[in-house]
Amino acid sequence: MHQSDMERFAFLFLCGKHDRDILMGKEKMTFSDFDRLTFITDFLGLKLYNLEIWNTYSEQFTEQFQRLEQLYDETCGIEYWDTTETEQHDHWIQEFCRQVSDRKSRKKLEEIVKQQYQEKGLDDA
Repeated sequence: MHQSDMERFAFLFLCGKHDRDILMGKEKMTFSDFDRLTFITDFLGLKLYNLEIWNTYSEQFTEQFQRLEQLYDETCGIEYWDTTETEQHDHWIQEFCRQVSDRKSRKKLEEIVKQQYQEKGLDDA
């Protein structure tokens, strides 16, 4: 089995039914789903699966990416610290952990998340 297959299998095993249905093509992926799922896979170090999600879905969000780029260009000179995004990311990670149905797997995932927070120099959620 290839590394990308193992990452996909692990993520699909851990994620909740809604996310699994999205990633299996049973439900439509929204831009918000795309943002959340790519953040979580990146945070967990699932680089190959993250890339697979990008390659599969990013093209359908071209317009949203263009709007974000335009917004960035218009506001790049403004300096401010907004904790909203960090809080949103923490929420996504916590929700992802809560959706793991197997208790042993959830406990192990929570340990991995805590280690990731420590390695990234972030307060753990």
